[in-house]
Amino acid sequence: MLFCITYNKQVNGGFMSEITVKHKDDMEFETQIGNHTLTIDIPPENNGKDRGPTPPQLFIASLSSCIAIFVASYCNNVGINTEGLSVSLSYDKLTNPACLGNLKAVIKIPNGDVGKREKGVIRAAELCLIQETIRLSPEVKLTLEK
Repeated sequence: MLFCITYNKQVNGGFMSEITVKHKDDMEFETQIGNHTLTIDIPPENNGKDRGPTPPQLFIASLSSCIAIFVASYCNNVGINTEGLSVSLSYDKLTNPACLGNLKAVIKIPNGDVGKREKGVIRAAELCLIQETIRLSPEVKLTLEK
């Protein structure tokens, strides 16, 4: 049985991409992302074996790395030193409804003189594709194929 998730909403003439996740063993899954293979699992207390990050961890990693890329790009364009740049993203796992909440990103640019460009750095972070996707809350169409 194939379980397919299709992101149905196209924004501003965007294009459809696809990532496939395949079940390997118990709670282990293999994800093919372009030329890269990623193992996904859950912790032993949830019947997994912790062989890779969990889906919520991947989501947070995706958001924080996207913010870091957009901030680094902005800083590089305006001459701010990005050496040591990091983004830490904290979150809570909520139960009702079950979701991630209270997301807080902290951007550190220890060797860069941001000066009057602080608002520009924050705006660059807000433009990250993952952040924009969360903001737009696209519809996810689920289908089940036999």
